[in-house]
Amino acid sequence: MPFSALLGNDLAQEILKRSIKHQTMPHVLLFAGPDGVGKGLFALKTAELLMGPPHAAKIISGNHPDLHVLQTEGKAGMHPIEHVRSLIKEAGMPPFEAPVKVFIIHDAHQMLPSSSNALLKTLEEPFPNTYFILLTSQAESILPTILSRSRKIPFFPLSHREIERFLIDQRKQEPHEAKRIAFLSHGSLSKAADLSERKPNTCLHRLMQLRLPQEYAQFLGLCDELEKQLSPSSEEESSVPLMDSFLEELCAWYRDLHLLKTGGAPEYVYHLEALPILQERAQQPLLPLEEIMSEILHIRLALQRHIKWRVALEQFFSAVSRER
Repeated sequence: MPFSALLGNDLAQEILKRSIKHQTMPHVLLFAGPDGVGKGLFALKTAELLMGPPHAAKIISGNHPDLHVLQTEGKAGMHPIEHVRSLIKEAGMPPFEAPVKVFIIHDAHQMLPSSSNALLKTLEEPFPNTYFILLTSQAESILPTILSRSRKIPFFPLSHREIERFLIDQRKQEPHEAKRIAFLSHGSLSKAADLSERKPNTCLHRLMQLRLPQEYAQFLGLCDELEKQLSPSSEEESSVPLMDSFLEELCAWYRDLHLLKTGGAPEYVYHLEALPILQERAQQPLLPLEEIMSEILHIRLALQRHIKWRVALEQFFSAVSRER
């Protein structure tokens, strides 16, 4: 079976294989669970099972006319209403090559209420040869009427052992480094893969070493550099992944400081390349980690409202200045 090549989530595998075997696959599936645990790969394998082996090559290449994958777009990382309407129109047409059509909607919680309501009627009365697979890490944010019409398939973080084995076998990591990355990945295979290829964010490191307000001019320069670094390459591309990646690095910096301050093992530091700097800074007073995380959430909200990076970060450092 195609699922045998995928890691983890044995429960989801069993539910999907049983549904295929007994021909009881619901027409609307909701893959709900954390990001990076394989929901997208499982969706493609489910499409392969529904369409049949002859269609596998085109599915893998992303060129199958009966497989439609919707990704979020724009700076806000939403599903445009026009794309949802196009999906609805396409869903009313018969398959072109395969016996069925499959629609995969990534980050389904990022549909506006108008988009969700437009899609609802199609999900209420799907055509017999049409399947919808909605992927989400925030099921609670999806329209309740859509949730009630979906078969929820739960996804969970992968085990440390599964991730370690992947890093050793597929990414050729040394066992000790694979263990460290598995610990930091929190069950996310995509996070582990990113960490195995991660390059230090030198802009963040320089930013975190500044003394404010004494070095305010340098702070402004770094903010400008950071804003360019985190700007999407096109208007259609979402800035959300770049923003979230940086904020995750910022969270990890303060998590590292608290780890070292409480006597945690240095080998489990996320920013290992900046260990000497972290060890020095960990000697200084620190705000409670939950307060810092709350302030980082405020940065995200500010950026979503199109506040400049300089303003958002200035407010953040002002709020956590007690640890300076």
